[in-house]
Amino acid sequence: MSKSGALDLASGVGGKIEKQKALSAVSKYEKYHVGYGGDEEERKAHYIDMVNKYYDLVTSFYEYGWGESFHFAPRWNGESLRESIKRHEHFLALQLGLKSEQKVLDVGCGIGGPQREIARFSDTFVTGLNNNEYQISRGMELNHLAGLDRPATL
Repeated sequence: MSKSGALDLASGVGGKIEKQKALSAVSKYEKYHVGYGGDEEERKAHYIDMVNKYYDLVTSFYEYGWGESFHFAPRWNGESLRESIKRHEHFLALQLGLKSEQKVLDVGCGIGGPQREIARFSDTFVTGLNNNEYQISRGMELNHLAGLDRPATL
């Protein structure tokens, strides 16, 4: 029986935002909410920036709590969170019928944890697509550290 918990999932190379950048992002994020002085029309006009500030701020917390895969999976008795997530990602690769050297697109990839696990498990080329620059840069760094930053030709 594994004793692993959520706190040991972080890779030890978690991203971080400089303190001043974090404070600036919090300030900008808060101004878009009516309770902090922003009006609804301004919030709507700056929705993309607001969403990106949110993900810039929470990504490191997600990584600390869940590791590199920002999802849950059904757990078997005695199975750790990490084991259940890995098993679920292998299950998805098998359900998709992925074959060696196949090219796959992961839309909304976050920092790319599932795409790295699926690429290793199925020997495929997985390209991640996401709308948050900070998560993309984290994913690219983690891909490099995992030796999975090989380019695929489309």
